[in-house]
Parts: sequence; C-alpha cells; structure tokens
Amino acid sequence: MKVEKIVRQDVLALRAEEAIDVAWRRMRDQRVEALHVTDSTGRLLGMLTEQDLLTRLAPRRSPRWWETISGSMDRLAADYMKATGLTVGDVMTMAPFVTITPDATIEEAAALMRQHELGALPAVANDICVGLVTRADVLDHLRWPAAALPGTVGDIGLERAMREAIEREAWASRHPVTVEARNGVIRLTGVVGSPVERAALLAMARSLAGATGVEDRLIILSRAGRSHTAPVI
Repeated sequence: MKVEKIVRQDVLALRAEEAIDVAWRRMRDQRVEALHVTDSTGRLLGMLTEQDLLTRLAPRRSPRWWETISGSMDRLAADYMKATGLTVGDVMTMAPFVTITPDATIEEAAALMRQHELGALPAVANDICVGLVTRADVLDHLRWPAAALPGTVGDIGLERAMREAIEREAWASRHPVTVEARNGVIRLTGVVGSPVERAALLAMARSLAGATGVEDRLIILSRAGRSHTAPVI
C-alpha cells in the first residue's frame, strides 16, 4: 500500500507566526505528536514536535564554557531562540528534516519513522506539503506477525531456524548455545554474557513460526567470572 492511501489531509498545517500555545492546542485537538509548518503556498518550512515544545517549556540549560569556545555561535543563538521563543517559527525544527513522498510505500514510511524516531512525517509532492503521515496510521496498515499453527513446523525445522537466527545476529554469537526442540518447545542451553542477551534469545525463540513454547536453561556469565541464572521480567 502507498502512503497516499493513508496521508492525513484533514490535519491543518501551522503558520510560523502562530503562538506556541495555540499550536499545542491544535496538536492536542488533532491527536498528533507533530504538525507541519507551511507558508501561504503550502511550501514546507518546518515541523513542530512535542519535543520542540518540551525544549521551550523546560528550564533552559546555560551553555558550558567550552561550548562557547568550540561551539558554533549560530548554533548557540538558535538554541537560545528555541528555548525562549514565542512563535512556532522560533521553536520549530527547521530543514533539513525527514519527509516522504505520497508514492512511497507504508513500509518505507515505517522504516524512516523507526530510523529517525519520528511520530509523524510530512508528505511532500512537487515541493508542496500535501498532508501528514502519523505513526498510528502506519501501524494500522502494517502487516502484523501471525503465529504458525502448532505442528505446522517440525522440531528439526525449528532447531535449524533458531540456529540460523542466532548466526545472523552479531550480539548472539559470543557464546555457544545449544538448541533443541521437542513437540514445538525450543530448549536453549548454554552461557550468555548478560541478562539483555538472554532475554533477546528467549524473545527470538518465541518469535519463530511454529514454536509453542521456550524452555530456558541459559546461564548468565557475570563480570566477576561466576555464572548465575536470573528470571526474565
């Protein structure tokens, strides 16, 4: 599916001269985490995000002395404006910022949002902002993973899939892990370097198509060289 199918054209753009409290009320009323800022012709000028508003309303941090020596004076001036400004144009995030075209796929939009940690993307065609793509709309139209029915994947296939999944991940290759499957339940035995690695391996096993359960026999190797087990939260 293309972005053009989900782009929100009903979301009203902001103008740079508007007050930030007015902008926040509009963001809240339209239930979006960010709003695009355009000029009278529809050309995109910037994005106003919840983070921009937090930066403005939170107590301002004074520059460190080394920042005044090594930092850019223009950047310090821009930070000051963002922390003290009264209008959307003062505090918004200006170009370069991430946009998407209406003919891009929803999967491409999801990848951009994940990479840049964005809650909304302006859709731009021929230099004109035609609307907004929100994270919620993207999630509504992505294909959610469906679990395979129990018994549709054999134990040998589960073992092979788990070993291949471990080999693909650099973080999971530091310690040998024994993989066994019986009646769809994947048993993991071995030593891991941290609780995070252990939890990730268990999540990996649970996510395999056809797995009916996971038996955890992993041991966490502490920094002191001693091994211990720990429950997954």
